[in-house]
Amino acid sequence: MTAMQVLIIDDSRAIRLLIAECVVSMGHVVVHAESGEEALEYIKQQAVDLILIDIHMPGMNGFETTKAIRTLKADDWFPIIFISTQVDDASYACGIKAGGDAYLEKPINPLRLQMQITAMERIYTMRKKLQAAQIGLIKLNDTLKYLSMFDQLTGLANRRNFDDTLRREFKLAQREKIPLSLLMCDIDFFKRYNDKEGHIAGDDCLSTVASAIESASNRPTDLACRYGGEEFAIILPKTDLSGAKDIAKKINLALQKRKTPHPDSPVSAYVTLSIGTASYSGQFEYPSELTHAADKALYRAKENGRNRIESTS
Repeated sequence: MTAMQVLIIDDSRAIRLLIAECVVSMGHVVVHAESGEEALEYIKQQAVDLILIDIHMPGMNGFETTKAIRTLKADDWFPIIFISTQVDDASYACGIKAGGDAYLEKPINPLRLQMQITAMERIYTMRKKLQAAQIGLIKLNDTLKYLSMFDQLTGLANRRNFDDTLRREFKLAQREKIPLSLLMCDIDFFKRYNDKEGHIAGDDCLSTVASAIESASNRPTDLACRYGGEEFAIILPKTDLSGAKDIAKKINLALQKRKTPHPDSPVSAYVTLSIGTASYSGQFEYPSELTHAADKALYRAKENGRNRIESTS
């Protein structure tokens, strides 16, 4: 078991040292505080695993300090042991209601103190296991969220992510009266490529195209997506049609530099893209209209010979 961080709160230095001697002998780390106020300041900045606290102290008493600690650390729970000369039923009840977990009588009995700490070590061990499990769940949830929003083959955003982001960015563009552009891209003659080279090479081709797209649309606000199959989309917030065309040209240039052979393409010896661009500047009511406009431009690019860029304003 790793050492616990034990905070001792008592206005008597002699008592703190006596308690600390017992705690340290059990392999734990001790921190001292002379008052409830000092303890609260420490807890705001540092983690603790166990608190031993006197009830009667100048300023905030032990009950008040415990209530404040429980409020401050509402999302965490660590044991708090009261130490007092008052062991009547009323004081005991007040301590438990304030958020305490155990009650020891002064003067300190070293054996009972050590046994009480041994009992709290069990809580500490279970608490650490619970925290580790919670961290594991958070990581798992993050992974599941990533898997639900990103395409596993290319690493780009997936269709769900595209739809959510386009809706959000379209509303923002409407509200702020700013441009929003969209590129729709399709790999030219990809079925022929797949049939000729095989599906493994086809997957490699998709990943290569994705990397070219991502390299050209690398602003933090841009979102490159695998729209479906061999089709890709890029959402470009705060970008007018001219800016969208520039990014489309950069994508084609980035893909050209990769020189991925396409032995069965009628338009090039290498893999190419047809790209349709459209921009919102107040003329559309719904995001689907922007998607439709970019799709129409993509269709024209295919009709006009592929390996080209067409636009719809």
